[in-house]
Amino acid sequence: MGYQHCFARYAVGMVAYPILVGRIIKRGNSGLSVTSQLLHVVLFSLRYADTESWSTQAFVQMQWAAARVIVFVGAIAVPIAMAYRARTSGRTIFSRANISRVLCEMLKYIVPAFLIAYRFNYTSFSWAFNTTSRQQTPSGSIFSTLLDYFSIEDLVNMDERQAYEVAWSTSIYLAAIADIPQYITYYRHVQDRIDWWLISSLALVALGRVLYMVHWVSRYAQYQVFDYISFSGGIVQVIAFCLFLALIVSKVSDVLDDNDKDLEAHMEEFDARWGQFSEAEMPIFDLEKK
Repeated sequence: MGYQHCFARYAVGMVAYPILVGRIIKRGNSGLSVTSQLLHVVLFSLRYADTESWSTQAFVQMQWAAARVIVFVGAIAVPIAMAYRARTSGRTIFSRANISRVLCEMLKYIVPAFLIAYRFNYTSFSWAFNTTSRQQTPSGSIFSTLLDYFSIEDLVNMDERQAYEVAWSTSIYLAAIADIPQYITYYRHVQDRIDWWLISSLALVALGRVLYMVHWVSRYAQYQVFDYISFSGGIVQVIAFCLFLALIVSKVSDVLDDNDKDLEAHMEEFDARWGQFSEAEMPIFDLEKK
């Protein structure tokens, strides 16, 4: 039952990215964030770096592999479609200056996700483990404590399996915040009409995270195994989407209300100027001549 939920999550992802590609082809890149689309490519690269499947059944392995390939290709197709559409419009989104800006913005999201995955998820990489397993020295400065806390010694010494675990957990935390640049960009762009193509794609991505959470709840009910990394990341991602949707609806409603008020003001001004005749403009009808 749990794997059905997880396959449903992949199915949702298979639909979300083609919808976004179709929106780009039909309406262009307006309101879209290149940073968010590239962050999706990065997080799927980290998540699917480990090609081993959870199941040993060949048929299930084929299903997992096909689903992962389709979702990953869909995520890559979005920035490619954006670059193609910008090129056909005589612009470029991957100029040297723009690439530097996008990379810097991506690091703002990748670095915190990696640090959280590296230091707070697994006991062998946590600060508590390092300070209790090593010989304690007299407390030094805050700077030396930070150096010890963010030491790359564990990264150098970790094996392949541990590296895959850190990469996977990084992708989960990154997925929770990867759409924030898209939320900010579209909120600044939207005026009096909601782009339902984009909203549908973002809603499907959030729905996929909900299904992933259901999958882990089902696993806990069956095997008493609970993944707080996926669950906490999913909660953050779903809450962020709900807040974004509420802000978009509120902004569009405010814009429409302002437009209605402007229209009423123009109508009142029109009525004041043309709706009634002044005494000098009042026509005089001489009915007696008839």
